[in-house]
Amino acid sequence: MNKTLLLYTIAAIAATGGLLFGFDTGVINVALPFIKHQWDLSAEAEAWAVSAVLVGGMAGSLLSGRLADALGRKRINLVASLVFVIGSVITAVAPSPDVLIAGRLLLGLAIGIVSFSVPLYIAEIAPSEIRGRLVTFFQLAITIGILISYLVGFAFAESENGWRLMFWTGFIPAAILFGGMFFVPESPRWLVSKGRDEEARAVLNRLHETDKVELEFSQIKKVNDEEKTRKVDWRELFSSRLRIPLLIGIGIFLIQQFSGINAVIYYSTRIFGLAGFNSNTTAIMATVGVGVVNTLSTLVAVRFLDQWGRKPLLYTGLIGTAISLATISFAFFFRESLGADLLKILSVGGVYVYIFFFAISLGPLGWLLISEVYPLRIRGFATSLGSFYHWFFDFWVSFTFPLLAASALGTNGGIFMIYTGVCLVGLLFARFIVFETKGMSLEDIEKKWQ
Repeated sequence: MNKTLLLYTIAAIAATGGLLFGFDTGVINVALPFIKHQWDLSAEAEAWAVSAVLVGGMAGSLLSGRLADALGRKRINLVASLVFVIGSVITAVAPSPDVLIAGRLLLGLAIGIVSFSVPLYIAEIAPSEIRGRLVTFFQLAITIGILISYLVGFAFAESENGWRLMFWTGFIPAAILFGGMFFVPESPRWLVSKGRDEEARAVLNRLHETDKVELEFSQIKKVNDEEKTRKVDWRELFSSRLRIPLLIGIGIFLIQQFSGINAVIYYSTRIFGLAGFNSNTTAIMATVGVGVVNTLSTLVAVRFLDQWGRKPLLYTGLIGTAISLATISFAFFFRESLGADLLKILSVGGVYVYIFFFAISLGPLGWLLISEVYPLRIRGFATSLGSFYHWFFDFWVSFTFPLLAASALGTNGGIFMIYTGVCLVGLLFARFIVFETKGMSLEDIEKKWQ
């Protein structure tokens, strides 16, 4: 197997964590109508059934940073895969809403771990010229996981206890991740940080072009030795020297989540119901379309991210998401005068266009940027903190959406106008805070902060 193919294979195995991320966050979208029917969930119980994953994600992302620095990127992903297996079983056999929420909390713990550890691992094994593409495999896997969850939901929609079969399906990729992680190498940068230089050199020789290995190793070694002269202190992340990386790590996820992406991913079946799709099966079919558009659009990002650069895609995505969200808001605000058919066209079309622009920009760039911008010696902690903010913001968007949807803001499109405003603020963030990292090695990026 040539080295490029080997790199893609390793990235694909690790990115199975992203597939689980997408599946376990997306499956609740299609399972929820049937769970509500069986247990007659209140709006608050519905919000917790969705948002328990996000609470677990916050906990997992905070716990995983120091563990990944201590145990290694590979071992922490093995731990996460076991938690996925256990959580899948609990949600599938849950006898009550409380047990279901507990299982979702456990799945969130695993998702919180992989949302930080997988992009970090891939970034640290990848050559700079294809790092963006390989890290974006994680986002692509998330979208594939979401699509699979929607297809599984459609397949089991008419089955007895179909929602349990939907949750059982998550067991399969969890087992694949667990088995696959035994066959991938450890991060060479983590090995150098632990004084295991020969192992790190062996990994680089196995994965990178032979004529570049010694230069890459010397750069990694030099930066690591310089970092060792300073005491590792997580408080350094909040110093003036690292203010820009900190703002990027928090800001990219604030814009990403408050653009409303997971209101769409978790509740698109609900949104299409509000737009006039009265059958659960019909609404799920429209939701499957969301998953298809999401996956195909992410392939565009995989293809062009390293070619076009981070900032041009971010500008394009923010403008596109703002326009499409404003269209959805317009459709709901004027629903009485538009008529049923035009309302459906504008709402479904607006959601699909929104998904396209999000998937080529804000979706992959969040995980890519936080895996790139931090110094090696605090990268584990800093990346996990960025991941925590992702789940923190995601929780508030997802928890408040069903409550807001039941209010006047839900029927008149006001929710989507709020999300539109966030995207417009994001353009200022892209202009003045984000910097271009295309083609730069992690060590070159780190030198900016020294």
